[in-house]
Amino acid sequence: MKPQSRREFLGKTAILSGSVLLYPLVTASERSRDALPETRSTARIGGEGEQRLVLPLVKPSGWDPIGFNRERGNAGAIPPAYLPDINGPEGERAHLGKHLPFLPAVDPAGIPKGHIALMWGDPAKGYVRHPNAPPDPSNNYEGHWYNWIRIRKSSGNWQETAVSTYSGWPQPSPDDSGRFAILGRHRLTDEAGVYTIYLAALPRGVSRGDTLRIWAHCLTHGEYVDFVRI
Repeated sequence: MKPQSRREFLGKTAILSGSVLLYPLVTASERSRDALPETRSTARIGGEGEQRLVLPLVKPSGWDPIGFNRERGNAGAIPPAYLPDINGPEGERAHLGKHLPFLPAVDPAGIPKGHIALMWGDPAKGYVRHPNAPPDPSNNYEGHWYNWIRIRKSSGNWQETAVSTYSGWPQPSPDDSGRFAILGRHRLTDEAGVYTIYLAALPRGVSRGDTLRIWAHCLTHGEYVDFVRI
């Protein structure tokens, strides 16, 4: 059998249907290391608001992801143009909840080793599914997807942070460390891309039952933070 080039290897497509993986995607790919301090953000503000951008290292007791992300968003982590939406009557369901990660019901055996499958906007909680879109000169010059995901284990001790990058949608660059898959028997672009699964690298030392902090950046709507248990 002819050996695959790296570009061919990373360019395969996966389809996840319910709990069945229909086609393989990739095995473990390269894993980025986050050299940034855990409290650093892509948002840039000063004064009192800077403290509200700090990310918890451990999932707090009584964790409220909606309240935390709304406060952090108003402090600078979410673009000003989107603040009326997150603070409006549909803020929780259609805007903040839409940007929170969840684990889709797929067969774990179909997820590449050392990775996790993530989607955004859990319909089981009443949230709107997160759409995805490529750049559009008539609408959104940047496009609408998560261009990076940073994952660390919830712990007060030092922990490695794994970074996955996605420089394009529906097809990332071969040099990106993140990949996409599809939930169900759809095309990636069906229904505004709401069936897109993000395959993201896990830090080393993570095992079943661990709680992970997911910190991710939506090109259009800013940064969001939540915890998931695997």
